[in-house]
Amino acid sequence: MAFSLERLHESHDVRAFTCGSRPGAGDIDCYLHEHALAEQNAGLATVWLAIDDNAPTGPGILGYFSLSPTSVRLSPALQDLLPLRVSYAQVGGYLLGRLGVAVPYQGSDWGGTLVAAAIAKANQLREDGGGAFLAVDPKNDKLAQWYDGLGFGFVVLNTTGKTRRRVLKLG
Repeated sequence: MAFSLERLHESHDVRAFTCGSRPGAGDIDCYLHEHALAEQNAGLATVWLAIDDNAPTGPGILGYFSLSPTSVRLSPALQDLLPLRVSYAQVGGYLLGRLGVAVPYQGSDWGGTLVAAAIAKANQLREDGGGAFLAVDPKNDKLAQWYDGLGFGFVVLNTTGKTRRRVLKLG
């Protein structure tokens, strides 16, 4: 199934979107319903909607993700991803902050498809304004394992701390 990727706009009806009742799904729904457009308008994030143009009831939101600029302290794991040695304290990139798949589309690997779309979008942003990596901050160990299992090559940023942050080299 094909989908189009659209930047969130006031004209999008996001109220019907739901990820269901799994733990954490309410936060994903709430973000899109109540905070996403305001954060995007404030320049904090860009929210991308995956639109199913062939949905039986008309175009519908099958999922979404947000991207935000971020920086990460240069660590050995991050330095290993870079093509050259740098002496910066921090390195810039992008954060895949929120990601949700609507209930009717769950169980068909749309989450992985949206991560791939986020990687592609971050690479486009890199071409225009720099950024060495895409980071994700899984909320729990199950999500961390899910990101690891996608096969994109996310690397655990800090293996000694409590953080679950993963980074992926762009470019």
